[in-house]
Amino acid sequence: MFFGDLSSTESKELYDDEKLRKTFEESGALDPDKKVITYCGSGIAATWNALILNKLGQNNVAMYDGSMTEWADDPKLPLDTVEKEK
Repeated sequence: MFFGDLSSTESKELYDDEKLRKTFEESGALDPDKKVITYCGSGIAATWNALILNKLGQNNVAMYDGSMTEWADDPKLPLDTVEKEK
């Protein structure tokens, strides 16, 4: 879940709990029988998502800080990239 999709682009305010709940339910992240692990490049977005999941009642959340940085540092691991047009 991209952290930027959890708030209004105009007002920068976090969406209400109903909208957030719907978003996370679609991914299965609010299932109380699942452990959810959030990840991102360095930990900021992952922390944000973990905080929102806790706010919505998912207490089985872990945050893997630096996960994408760690993955990208290993040349043996697959990584798709998109080049920007010049």
